[in-house]
Amino acid sequence: GLSFSAPGNALRARRCGPFQASHVPFLLAFADFVTCIGAGMTVKFFNLFFIQDKGFSPTDICWLQTAYPLVIAVFMKFTQGLSKPFGRAQASCSFFSANVVCLVLLSQVQPTWLLLVVFLLRGGFANSTSPIDRSILMDFTPSSQRGRWNAVQSFTSMTWSGSAFFGGLLADSHDYRFTFLITALVYGIACVAYSPLLFLVPRREAEAAGVAGDGGVESCEHRSAWEVPLVEGAAASQASTVSS
Repeated sequence: GLSFSAPGNALRARRCGPFQASHVPFLLAFADFVTCIGAGMTVKFFNLFFIQDKGFSPTDICWLQTAYPLVIAVFMKFTQGLSKPFGRAQASCSFFSANVVCLVLLSQVQPTWLLLVVFLLRGGFANSTSPIDRSILMDFTPSSQRGRWNAVQSFTSMTWSGSAFFGGLLADSHDYRFTFLITALVYGIACVAYSPLLFLVPRREAEAAGVAGDGGVESCEHRSAWEVPLVEGAAASQASTVSS
């Protein structure tokens, strides 16, 4: 379990049902695991969806791939700013929940221009939460255990490739839009798994100081971009196609 230093003792009183502060890394890992399952069912097929259903050319796909990371970068900055007044867990959960709504819309909307808008917004919402979740994990994990949790994240990201097989079966038996809807359902489960963090993680990042017991509190704005992110970002880094 976590070793709490004096500044983090107040977090002992924070509970959400059976969960307490020491369960935060486990809740993050489980939510990440579920999300990677959902991402794998959809990520690899976005290009095929736009090519086969919307008649996109290779040039169109390249333009889409160019715009996609730019949107994510803008959303990351926006999410980071929003996390300061509203709280990291609150900002992350809100944005990822918006991603679920966008996936449902992707399964329904028909006009190509609207589909592209929803697709880009969804990507921004889904991938912009990774630095925030990473900072929460680091705040609630002693430095001696961070290698272990990084290994867990690496294992979790492997499920992304395996679930792509099931996504292909769903696309073949139904269509790509149906896989979007199923992924939205899986992401909804991930949001439920994440929800205890709304009560366990302090809204103010400074209040988490000392919770890991080694003074190793890092702000997400000081993290390097090459660090392994959580959630869809981890899956997207392995994809050669348009990421989740």
